[in-house]
Amino acid sequence: MNSRLSRLVVLATLAAASGCGSSQPAPGPPPTTVTQSPSASAAQPAGVDASAEPPAATTPPATANVKPAPPTAPQPATGLRDLAGRYLESDGTGGWRTNERAALELEKLGPEAAAGLLPLLADRQVEVRRGAAFYLLGSFNPNEPELVKAFSALLDDADRTIRGIGLSAARQMRREDQTAAVPRLAAMLDPAREEKPANRESVARLLGGLKTDAAGALESLVAAATSDPATQVRSASLIAIAQIADTQAAPLVAKGLTDEDAAVRLVAAVRLRQLGAGSAPASKELAAALADSDSRVRAAAAEALVKIGKPAVAEIAAQLAQNSLDGRKLALYCLNKIGPDAKDAAPQVEKCLADSDADVQKLAAAALASINSKP
Repeated sequence: MNSRLSRLVVLATLAAASGCGSSQPAPGPPPTTVTQSPSASAAQPAGVDASAEPPAATTPPATANVKPAPPTAPQPATGLRDLAGRYLESDGTGGWRTNERAALELEKLGPEAAAGLLPLLADRQVEVRRGAAFYLLGSFNPNEPELVKAFSALLDDADRTIRGIGLSAARQMRREDQTAAVPRLAAMLDPAREEKPANRESVARLLGGLKTDAAGALESLVAAATSDPATQVRSASLIAIAQIADTQAAPLVAKGLTDEDAAVRLVAAVRLRQLGAGSAPASKELAAALADSDSRVRAAAAEALVKIGKPAVAEIAAQLAQNSLDGRKLALYCLNKIGPDAKDAAPQVEKCLADSDADVQKLAAAALASINSKP
């Protein structure tokens, strides 16, 4: 019994991580299924073999002096398909829990259960596929080709819970198998197909970890980074783009600098800062971000521009004529840090000596001194 409960605890935890259901119970031993009354037990998922169902309560035709016979007690189901169909049941709050009776019967079958459940991952009935997938996830072995193939196919399933189980397995797969699943994973970035943001975010992170091996998912990631309704998905997609596109990432990541959410803009600015001189193609967007409403975004953009250096000077200098006080100050800060390589911006900097803001005047003087210093 202890080993069975241990398996159930692990399975419940894995299911929560994979996004099974819209709401999950807290990790821990699954609730014990209360023994159902005969009338409740008679209701089975559609498509279950009639021979595997417990007999329904019956009543002889009413005749004089004859009392109805008591309901027939439900008999334990023995068919694997029936057990798989009953293995998961609603917890009443939009999530799932294991059916104690079905779990016990599967546990008694031992290794035979896993072998028999594998073909059921492609069953026509969603309850059967769901139960089989959830049970087999607990013993998923990334070194078994048949398991890998079957769980990879779950990423295409029409059921969100099953796709989530497939995603949980995909995170355990070997790199080459994850790479083979890239087209299926990329498809899950579409909110119309995968409605749970946590799953889309997880997909983006998994793809990013594959780096250049996930190049085939770039188009889908760019779409997610710019249009996904969830902030965390847009952010995760930007990070993945930077990991996958590498030196070619700057123009793609720069799209995040105009996001409506400051958290996403910050991710974009930080990633461009990490690219260093490779962020030169995004100089215009970074220079505009010097006037961002969020101070963290402004600071990260300034640091990125300093790392770019001379190729960004013209775009930085253009900010000196803008209305944003923060933008002008940070532009002067950048030019000061760049030093002699910013000599082409000297005329614009000199105009700032007459700026209405005293701090801008001081920063302009310091920038000119740095620009005019010997290399």
